[in-house]
Amino acid sequence: MKLKSFFNNLIKDKKFLSYMIVIFISIFLCIPLFSKYMDISRDDGIQHICRLIGNFSALKEGNIFPVIISSFCNGFGYSWNIFYSPLTAYIPLIFKIFTSSYVLMLKLFMMLTVCLSGIFMFKFVYRISTSYKAGVIAAILYMSAPYHLTDLYNRIAVAELASFIFLPIVFLGMYNLFHLKNKKPYEIIFGAIGLILTHNVMALYAAIFCFIYMLIHYKQLKDKLILKKILISIILILLCTSFYIIPLLEHMLTTEYEVFLPDRMYKDNTLISAKLSISELFIKEHYEMNFHIGILIIIGFILTFIYCYKNKIKKHYKEWIYTFMLFGFISTIMTLKIFPFEHLPNILKMIQFPWRMMEYASFFFSIVASIGLAMFLNRNRKKELLAIIFIMFYLSCSIIFSKIEVEIPFNEEKYLTPIPVTSATGKVHAGLASFEYLPKKAFQNRSYIEERNDGAIILDGEGEILNQNKNGTNFNFVISKVKENSKLELPYIYYLGYDAKLETEDGKKIDIKIEESENGFCMITLPSVENAKIEVSYTGTTLMKISYALTALGIISIICSKFKIVKKLQKFLILKQKNK
Repeated sequence: MKLKSFFNNLIKDKKFLSYMIVIFISIFLCIPLFSKYMDISRDDGIQHICRLIGNFSALKEGNIFPVIISSFCNGFGYSWNIFYSPLTAYIPLIFKIFTSSYVLMLKLFMMLTVCLSGIFMFKFVYRISTSYKAGVIAAILYMSAPYHLTDLYNRIAVAELASFIFLPIVFLGMYNLFHLKNKKPYEIIFGAIGLILTHNVMALYAAIFCFIYMLIHYKQLKDKLILKKILISIILILLCTSFYIIPLLEHMLTTEYEVFLPDRMYKDNTLISAKLSISELFIKEHYEMNFHIGILIIIGFILTFIYCYKNKIKKHYKEWIYTFMLFGFISTIMTLKIFPFEHLPNILKMIQFPWRMMEYASFFFSIVASIGLAMFLNRNRKKELLAIIFIMFYLSCSIIFSKIEVEIPFNEEKYLTPIPVTSATGKVHAGLASFEYLPKKAFQNRSYIEERNDGAIILDGEGEILNQNKNGTNFNFVISKVKENSKLELPYIYYLGYDAKLETEDGKKIDIKIEESENGFCMITLPSVENAKIEVSYTGTTLMKISYALTALGIISIICSKFKIVKKLQKFLILKQKNK
C-alpha cells in the first residue's frame, strides 16, 4: 500500500510529470537517430567518431588527459584537445560501458544532449514564469526547433548540440542573480563552464548577451552583493576552465598554428555566402539544412505579443519577456544578409557561419513563445487535447522535414586503425578535420608528412642513430659520434609539452630544448657526444601543469561552497575547542 501510495503521489506531482513529458518528447525526437540506416558519419560526424576512437586509444596508452592523439597523422601525433573544446571528447566514452560501437556511443550522447537541453529549459522557464505548462512548452519548442534538429540530423554538430544544454543554465543564473538575491550564482558558473568546454565560440556570444542583460539591469549593479557574486563567478569559471584555456593561449602566443591564422577558420566570403535571406526564416529553401524559426514558435510569439499588448501579462513578467524578445531579434538579424558580419572584429568572425546564431534565436524565441501558448491553453482548457494532438503532429513533421539521410550503415571498423595521410587523402581527412590543428609549417609541408619515416632524422651535422624504440608519445634511441650543434628531427608533430633528455655513458642526464623544425616537427640540437641515450616523452608544459592545479583549486572551491564544508569544519573545530 505504501508503494502504491508513493507512485500515486508521484503521478500527482506536477514537476515530476513535467520532467517525464520532457524526457518522453526528447526520446520521441531521437527515434530516427537509432535506425541502423541513420548515417551520422556525414559532415562533422566522422570527425567526432574518429576523435572518440583516438582519445580512447590515447587513454589505453595511460594518458589520463590525452593532449596528443599519438596514432593520428601517420603516427606523428595530432592534437584536437588543445584547441577544440574537450567535453565532447570524453563524455560519449562513458557509454562504452554499454556498447563497443563508437557510432552508438555518439548517438546515445546526442540523445542525452537533446534530453538535458529540454530538462534545463523547463527548469529555467518554470523558475521565471512559475508555470509548469509554460516550462514544458518551452522545453518542447527548444528541443524541436528546426535548427536544433538540423544540428542533430543534418550537421551532426555534436559540440553545438551539447551547447544547447548550457544556454538555459546560464540565463537561469543571470535571472537568479538579479531577481533572487539570496541565491548563490552556481547556475552561471556551471553553465559558463559547460559552454566553454563544449563550444567556446558559442560561449563568447553567450557572454555578450549576458553583458547586455547586465546593462539592462544596470541600476542593480550598485548592489555590492551582486558585484561580489559576479566577480566570484568569473574567477571560478576561469579557474575551472584554466586546464583548457591556458594551454590554448600558450600555443596561440608561441607558435603559428593553422587554427589561429587570419582567414583560416573563417573567411569573409564564407561569412557573406552563409547569410540568410528573410524568406529562409519562414520557408525551407536550403536543401540540406533548415533555418526556419518554426511555425509553433511563431504562433506562440504572436500570442505572447498580443497578451502583452492587451496587458494580460503581469508587469513583472513583461520585463524579461521583452528582454528575450530583443535578444531573439538581435540573434535573428545577425543571421541575415543585411547584417555586416564580415566587418566585425576577427574574434567574432570565428563563428564561421552567421546562421549559427539561429541557436540563440531558437532559445530566446522558445522562451517567449511558451508564455503565449501556455496562456492560450489556460484560457481554452477544452482545447488542450487538440493542442496535444497538434504538437505531436508538429513534432513528427519536424523530424520528417529534417532531411534524415538513409544510407548503407556506416562501417566504423575501418577507422579503428587511423587512416594514413596520403596524397589521396583529400582536404577533410577522417580524424584530422581540415588539418587546422597542425603547425603552419607542417600544414605547408603535408607532402613531407605523407612521405616521412617514423624515426629520428639528422637534419644538420653528423651522427649515427641506433636502437630506435617508439611507443605512442614515448621515444628512445641511442645516438653516437655526434658533432657539436647537430640538429635532429624527432618523429612528432610540434606541440608544446614534449620533453627530451640526453643520458651520457656515465649516467648523467641533460635536458635538451625542443624546438620546431622547418617541417613543423619537434627538433633538438645536440652537443658533441661519442655515445648517448636520448629519451623523449610528452609531459606537458609548466603552464599546463599549473593550469591543472588551478582547475583543481576551482573545483574544490565550488564543492566546499556548495556543500558548506568550510562552515561545517569551522563548527566542528569550535565544538571541539569548547569540549576541551
